Amino acid sequence: MLKFLFLFLITPASMLAQNIISGKVLSLQSKTPVANASVFLSNSSVGSETMVDGTFKLTDVKNGQYDLVVSCIGYETYHQVVSVYNKDLTLPDIELKSITNVLDEIKIVGAKRKAKTDPNRKRYIRMFTDAFFGNTPNAAECKILNPNLLVFNYDQNTDKLSATSRGFLILENKALGYRIKYLLNSFLIDPGEHIIYYTGSSVFTQMDSTAAQQMIWKKKRVKVYLGSEMHFLRSCIIDRVADENFMVRKVVRTPIEGEPTDSTIRANIKKYSTPGNVSPELQYWQKQAQQVKFNQEVFDRHLATTEFIKTTNIKGIYAMGYPDCLIINYANARSTSLKDNTTITFTDPYAYFDSNGIIINPMSNRVEGYWGTQRMADLLPVDYQLPRN
Repeated sequence: MLKFLFLFLITPASMLAQNIISGKVLSLQSKTPVANASVFLSNSSVGSETMVDGTFKLTDVKNGQYDLVVSCIGYETYHQVVSVYNKDLTLPDIELKSITNVLDEIKIVGAKRKAKTDPNRKRYIRMFTDAFFGNTPNAAECKILNPNLLVFNYDQNTDKLSATSRGFLILENKALGYRIKYLLNSFLIDPGEHIIYYTGSSVFTQMDSTAAQQMIWKKKRVKVYLGSEMHFLRSCIIDRVADENFMVRKVVRTPIEGEPTDSTIRANIKKYSTPGNVSPELQYWQKQAQQVKFNQEVFDRHLATTEFIKTTNIKGIYAMGYPDCLIINYANARSTSLKDNTTITFTDPYAYFDSNGIIINPMSNRVEGYWGTQRMADLLPVDYQLPRN
């Protein structure tokens, strides 16, 4: 559980500071150096490989909290939370544990036997890519170069699709000009709960192209950034929410009397969800799941940043929380469309975030509206900076 002491004075962070993280990677069993291991800050553009002596150096690291990841064939993936703030960081030796069971990497096929292929695999890949990249215009320019590394598990009774990857997925985002190495830890599509959820570690590399194409990508990245969650949270840190064209208001939701509860709807969907079943009962409860189950009142008063943002006793870590829901509008105060508004419901008292504008306990809140449409196709590295020009 995250425990912080709250301070009520918001001070600007030194967001442009550049730091160095260095260390050494060893084998846990033999204590010998591990060469050519990938070392990177997850979801950033900062990454490197270990030298022959196991040492590494990550440069140009912005202030913030990161998930440092070390990955190497034959070893378990290593994770460590690191925080840097205006000071270089030298880590204690990192020891990787060998993977003892590598039988899944060895395939013995008899002369007359053929490997079985799931006839539904293409459909699973399509379901995965649609959910993973999203349905924004940028998603049409994204693809997975090695989908063969995806491992799926499909539950016919609930229509749930889960997935992991056997190694790094190589993603190509031609809309924003990034090639991304993505190690998928977990993935879930749950239609009954209306949940799309995935976790993983990634490192971004800018794609090479002509100067004209680079300028197009630069402009598209700016467009994605403006109005994003990252943009908003960074604006909160320096108390420039209104100056950056955001407006935050209180939202009160009250349940509609007589409407079935979410738990009742889920129970009935599960009850009638059997293979090949498209009964009227199932269709009815699936339709109920799509219905609005509350009345919503949006208050006119614009909230001050200090009403929903606090600093903590940990430098570079901030907290966002509010007793009711928040509706956040960007650039168009009169608009009620999803593309201009985001609603946040807090499931924990606070959502904590770092100086890069990245929430570090994402299950603490539920997002609807514009931010909810931004998935991998519209994701920028956490160390992205808006160009000064």
